Amino acid sequence: MAYDSGIQAYVEQARQTLGNMAGLKITLSQRRTRADQYAALVREPYPAFLEVSDTYIVKPGYEIPVRIYRPKRSGPLPTIVYLHGGSFVAGSPQGHDFITASLACNTGAQVLSVHYRRAPENPYPAPTQDAYDALCWALEEAELLNVDPERIAVAGDSAGGNLAAACALMARDKNGPALRMQALIYPTLDADLDTPSYLNNTEDAFLTRDAMTFALNAFLENDLSTQDGYALPMRAADHSRLPPAFMLLADHDPLLDDGLRYAEKLRAAGTDAQTRVGKGMIHGFLRARRFSEVAESEFQALCDALREALNLPEPAQRW
Repeated sequence: MAYDSGIQAYVEQARQTLGNMAGLKITLSQRRTRADQYAALVREPYPAFLEVSDTYIVKPGYEIPVRIYRPKRSGPLPTIVYLHGGSFVAGSPQGHDFITASLACNTGAQVLSVHYRRAPENPYPAPTQDAYDALCWALEEAELLNVDPERIAVAGDSAGGNLAAACALMARDKNGPALRMQALIYPTLDADLDTPSYLNNTEDAFLTRDAMTFALNAFLENDLSTQDGYALPMRAADHSRLPPAFMLLADHDPLLDDGLRYAEKLRAAGTDAQTRVGKGMIHGFLRARRFSEVAESEFQALCDALREALNLPEPAQRW
């Protein structure tokens, strides 16, 4: 099956601007710069009804940057803690700006976009701990941040989907924030590089099996056999008593089977898991929603699921 025509147009534009996007023959610094350059392909001015600000969570010896997207409404708002993708080694709130701004605009929720520490300088558990610390901070500082403490969700894409799933597990195990939903967008949940989707989707424009091998080894310090369920949520011993999951996947993505298999594990444990697979979609397709009607439809389905979980009305206007 070929890419959706809108996705193909997006890929061609990205290649003209950034060159070979899935290759490994670049330095770590170049990889990080390129990840943020994706944002320039889809950057738009914020709509007038959205406020955006930056802050930090202060930890001993370091800080966790957080970008806040808030629809212009008074009082506490339901809040989505968002963990960006980037294969654990790249990505940032700036690089995911269009996605997170769009989530806030189209759900009516406040979005806290978290810039966790990245591998290989800071391998697991540092990124996962930062993600969970940010989730707890949203609850602890609910009054300061104007967060409705009864309506919090966690979301993330790709590597951020791994961190979001880990946050849901940790919140359950550590008596942490009660989550309304975990929204996992083409997530990395295991280190099995021999699933059918890894072996069959070898031409994804933005992600390859070799690139994921590099990413997982950087994150796990070459221990792909670990059974730590916080590092690889697929391998958690218990998937019961977790918040409902919304899995947004892509049929041309090497990570497709990670999402499908995790949804099966959740359902088998009695946890609700809704799965959508975008047809003709590739890894990272949310950035392409201005190019592709299918990507736009799948994005709005994600927003609708989050609005329902957070008990939010239909927004007065979408963006």
